Amino acid sequence: MTTPILSGAVCSEHRLASQVGTEMLAAGGSAADAMIATVLAINTLCPYHSDLGGGGFAIVRSPAGEYQGLDFRQHAPAAVTMEFYQNGASTSKGGAAVAVPGELRGLEQLHQQYGRLPWSKLFEPSIKFAEEGVPYTCRECVPGGSDQIEGSFYQTDEMYAPLFPDGKALPPGAKYPRPEFARTLRLLADRGADGFYEGEVAEALIKVVRERGGLMSLDDLKNFQPRWIDPIQARYRDYTLWTLPAPASGAIWLSAMGMLSQLDRTEEGAVLGQHRVTEALRLAFGQRTELGDPAFVPGLQEKQASWISEEGSRRRSEMISDERTFPPEYYMTPSTEIKYDSGTSNITTADSSGLVISLTTTVGWNWGSKIMVPGYGFVLNNSMDDFSVQGRPNGFGYEPTPANYVQGGKKPLSSSCPYIVEDSTGCVVLSGGAAGGSTIISSNIQVARNVLDFGMSAAEALRANRLHDQIQPNVTYLERTSTTQGITVDGHSEELADGLREKGHVVEWVTAHRSTPCAMRFTSEGKWEAAGDPRKHDSGGSESYA
Repeated sequence: MTTPILSGAVCSEHRLASQVGTEMLAAGGSAADAMIATVLAINTLCPYHSDLGGGGFAIVRSPAGEYQGLDFRQHAPAAVTMEFYQNGASTSKGGAAVAVPGELRGLEQLHQQYGRLPWSKLFEPSIKFAEEGVPYTCRECVPGGSDQIEGSFYQTDEMYAPLFPDGKALPPGAKYPRPEFARTLRLLADRGADGFYEGEVAEALIKVVRERGGLMSLDDLKNFQPRWIDPIQARYRDYTLWTLPAPASGAIWLSAMGMLSQLDRTEEGAVLGQHRVTEALRLAFGQRTELGDPAFVPGLQEKQASWISEEGSRRRSEMISDERTFPPEYYMTPSTEIKYDSGTSNITTADSSGLVISLTTTVGWNWGSKIMVPGYGFVLNNSMDDFSVQGRPNGFGYEPTPANYVQGGKKPLSSSCPYIVEDSTGCVVLSGGAAGGSTIISSNIQVARNVLDFGMSAAEALRANRLHDQIQPNVTYLERTSTTQGITVDGHSEELADGLREKGHVVEWVTAHRSTPCAMRFTSEGKWEAAGDPRKHDSGGSESYA
């Protein structure tokens, strides 16, 4: 009997989407084909956080071991100005909140460089999902988890009616068809990305954005171009970490990991170790307020390089006291905002050629701008809210960050930091990323350390409890024990909370960590462990065998 050969693997936050990806691998596709098909399936199954109207970043390791970054992040329409938002235009919902989408152009670039299968084939599973009905499992997309939609945009926008018959959310497992979205997918499968950025889809998109107060034009769509960029790297003990620079937040992840690499390993879950993670986070988030679009912020490349250098990591690690934490001013951000966001998804794929891709895509908040394009059924982002607006403090009273001020054509700062990790021999040992706004960074730090320092499997690393601290608000969030789909995630202990309080931390408990990471571990036996976060309904990985 012939032993089946593992030909690839996919991990994402939705098990069905991961299976779609491995179907492409089994059909002879590459990790890029699997990625595109999985992203489209995520768009179809969970449009509240990832859809055609979004954008993001990817890091790619080629079969030859070379690294590339792909930036298909949304950018501001050319006509927007700071004054437009200072005078009352909303960055969070409606047409003014919509940045120029980049997702389809990004997927097109991956396909052109690394795809094997026909573009149209990658759409087939999602077209079938949309036509036959999407299983409703994303109850967390309803504000506050409520079944009631009285007075909300769900009630006033007929595009959302299939999700909420009789004014209540569908029960878990019920199916709802997306015929308009299926039509859009068929059009894009036939015409390629040009079918989104020009023609009837583009015209419908611009029409609804402008009707609802936005300034985007057809030229904004037509002129959108993703860009291949140089990734950044840093050492963590005996490993090399690869991720993406600004406007992604890879430099912040690398900075925190670099500080921790300067310190001795501690026992898993020990108060001292968790205190050090928290302090590294606070120091790294202090640097994040200086990030923005490098095309608009002079010297940003050099600044990021200094943060993640061996010397930079050593100097910052020396600011960590094992005895205590410090006021926010110590971390160099006395009054500057650090935004939360949501509505994001991370997918990682790999194939037997050695091609590995980790990609993060987002529409911003849940349901993005709250606009679903009439006649075409896809959600538009509200990524303009990722910008800072001069003179408009956030809900905590913190001032906006000048490096991230809104400007026409500029890309807003993102917390995304998909990553790939190599061992000392150059072999990939881990790849992943996360959703969850600013908690993406803390989640990626803890998941990576769980594998690299504590020898956990991918599933164990994702199941382990997580904390978060971003300086402002001046709080360390600890996770309580929670159960999802019959899987229990053990929360932090009261002993840990007391130990952190003794060091000066202000501790608050949360029901479950806000991030949704996924991870793929590559074992010494040549196997791939692909896993999703058990806190998320239906998350999971999938493997393909030749």
